[in-house]
Amino acid sequence: MSRTKKKQEDLENLSLSESLHLSKEWERLELYLRGMGIEDSLEIHNTLSKVFEKSKSSDINIFEIFKEETSVKLHREWESSLPPLEPGSMVPRPIDFGPLADLASPSAEKPEPVALVLTALFWAAVYISLAFWYFS
Repeated sequence: MSRTKKKQEDLENLSLSESLHLSKEWERLELYLRGMGIEDSLEIHNTLSKVFEKSKSSDINIFEIFKEETSVKLHREWESSLPPLEPGSMVPRPIDFGPLADLASPSAEKPEPVALVLTALFWAAVYISLAFWYFS
């Protein structure tokens, strides 16, 4: 076997292993994107194509380029759709319970004492009348 033939085979083996490595990287980064909530295949393909083009022209690791590309994009999308997080807002508030949320929230007005007394009297009368009806 000649030396040039052997070099050619080595190059073919090298390019085959490199393409196998790149396809594994592509699949791994595609899984990351799907895990981030990006479901559009065209968007995934465009993002990964940009990442791999930049990795060919620079010495930076593919994953570092991927983080830069996705962080800018996701930060822009999240910034427009989510309110800014504050430490006080991270405590869950009972906002999904309708009128009960007003009573449970700290910013709710204090109930009137007259209304509380009348409510207590009403329910006491209901329970007393039920007790008389049941035991008679």
